[in-house]
Amino acid sequence: MPTSLSKYLEIPNSTMESLGVFDPILDHDTRLFIDPLLLKHCKTPEFSSSYADLQTRFLAIGKLLQNSKHKHDPFWNSAATRMSWHEVRGLCIGYSTGGTAGSGIGKGLRDRILDTAKLIIDAGKSDPELFELVGLFEDNFGPDRISDMTANVIQEDIVNYSRNIYKKILPKDWDGPLDKRIGLPKNPFTKEPILLVPKELLRDLPSAFEWSASDEIGISSAEIRESLNSLVGNSWRSLANMKKEELKKLVLKYPDLIDDLVDQYSSKDVKPYDFDEDKKGEYTWYRRSVEAVSENPIALSLSAHPTLDEVFDLVMVICEKFKQLVENNGLNTLFYDSKAKVKNETAIQLAFYGIAEAYCEANKIMIARESNSGRGPVDFKFGSNNENSILVEIKKSDNSHIRNGIVRQLPEYMKSEKSRKAIYLILDLGMSQKQIDNMNEVHLAVTGSNISLVYIDGQLKPSASKL
Repeated sequence: MPTSLSKYLEIPNSTMESLGVFDPILDHDTRLFIDPLLLKHCKTPEFSSSYADLQTRFLAIGKLLQNSKHKHDPFWNSAATRMSWHEVRGLCIGYSTGGTAGSGIGKGLRDRILDTAKLIIDAGKSDPELFELVGLFEDNFGPDRISDMTANVIQEDIVNYSRNIYKKILPKDWDGPLDKRIGLPKNPFTKEPILLVPKELLRDLPSAFEWSASDEIGISSAEIRESLNSLVGNSWRSLANMKKEELKKLVLKYPDLIDDLVDQYSSKDVKPYDFDEDKKGEYTWYRRSVEAVSENPIALSLSAHPTLDEVFDLVMVICEKFKQLVENNGLNTLFYDSKAKVKNETAIQLAFYGIAEAYCEANKIMIARESNSGRGPVDFKFGSNNENSILVEIKKSDNSHIRNGIVRQLPEYMKSEKSRKAIYLILDLGMSQKQIDNMNEVHLAVTGSNISLVYIDGQLKPSASKL
């Protein structure tokens, strides 16, 4: 069951909001990241020196690499030791495919980063910001690893901040388990200490990966500009979209590009994630689903040893209720940003996840759900064993694989999961004629099969005053 820290501690979410602290969902990683550039402008006292510490660490690594004569000499090995960064467990943020466990930075990736850093340093560039930008040059170094890298360096600050926040929010009579080593409350799902960070440090995409067409390359050399224009254009957005190996070769060929990249990166007007708008649909689903279930209760029940049909009927009731909440109770607003642009499919999956789990908890129904929170091969699997399990697959109407999903994918998932029934839940967020034709094919495909189709109109509707 998705559970926020405020719910776990039985305190109002508004308490967390007033302190500017991120209220994590304890059994689900929210896809947000600590952005090192936000540290530079952080106003939270516990992090006042964090960015300086980060740069000091990077400068030390750079100096060691500068003095290294060959790979794995003492200077190289010392630099590698300073870059032995694991995932900081307990933050409940990142790209974990299930639960709250990430991957950290392994030896192979670390060595590739050091190789790249050594090449750039030998080209005469030693800016500490290059380590924050390394994800532009290295495969498998994305937002989660930039966040892990940063969290490792400032881990003491994170722990100190967490202790100070808990002094303000932890109920005096709270008797839950505490981590013996650092004295913080334990996550009931992972048994790890629950670490806290201020919202002002979080973004959905670190600044190193976010460039616009207006971020023009500021190289004065006409020869270099002409060469770049013939390759990719004159903006850092174009360069950032290149294959990473090609971009690495380019900056090594034109080292002046590195100076411009660092200058433009350092001067970015970076903003933290807007939790109210929640443009990625990663956060507001939790509170909205809890509120929706509380305001729209339904009675659910299962026998001690439910049959396949019993489980199917229960899951179908939840799907139909989800349909009602989307079509008539405003839950569809979770699927659009403030400009009425449709969010990605994850926003829909998370909303269904929250609704389904909240209804099961409200009715005290213990029903196994194997889904990786909508991020695994199959979106949701309900049932206590394979014989009575029901799969639920969710697709947006504009998903290019909507027909293939029901003709090929879902039947294959049913075979692999040994499930005899499934539900294909389709959210209509606006369809072209081709997508309507695909829907007609989907209807034909489920006729006479053991797959049931639930169609949901999730389109935004004009207010009554405009009708």
